[in-house]
Amino acid sequence: MFVGHYAFGLFLKKKFREIPLWTLFIAVQFVDIIAFVLVLLGVERISYRASDNPFLRTSIDYVPFTHSLIGNSVIAGIVFLVFLKLKGRKWGTVLAVAVLAHWFFDLVVHVPDMPLFHGGAKVGLGLWKYPLTAFLFEQGLLILAGYYLLRGAQHIKRHVILIVLLLTGFSVMFFAPEAEATASQASILSISLYSVFAALAYWCDRRWYRASSK
Repeated sequence: MFVGHYAFGLFLKKKFREIPLWTLFIAVQFVDIIAFVLVLLGVERISYRASDNPFLRTSIDYVPFTHSLIGNSVIAGIVFLVFLKLKGRKWGTVLAVAVLAHWFFDLVVHVPDMPLFHGGAKVGLGLWKYPLTAFLFEQGLLILAGYYLLRGAQHIKRHVILIVLLLTGFSVMFFAPEAEATASQASILSISLYSVFAALAYWCDRRWYRASSK
């Protein structure tokens, strides 16, 4: 899943306004961030696969540390303990849920390529086999989550810009002509995009909190 993860970040922001949106954006993508770092280090492996389906052009070859249910749970547990110590139980719980939810959102769309544990059975419900449906599903999730967050709120211009950029970026990825990318190129591009969207979320929060304090 791509922008659908950010939809969950927007949902959590509505419920827990004290947690910065940029922190939630990093949390919902934290598993992928670690995965791409491990790919760059040669620990986990992905590869390019020629396909007319844009969602199936990345082959998930070996990702047991980040995209197994057990591995994802361990990462979420570490996040919980770190933020329990730094910010308290609420922050730890919310951010751990954001991290763990990544696996379950991925489960819906992935073909069976995510192991339950290292060397275990691989699962995935396979929505990506129906690319247009998967595309509309994620776009719809993001639009609904954005509406839920911003309904009745003031000073929403920056958040609207962020959501439009997410929708546009996902559309470009979906409709772009097929182009082969190495694992390193895909990893660097993905980490860069995660950084850009986290920075934009920080930009949104600055306006929101400054206006709220007046």
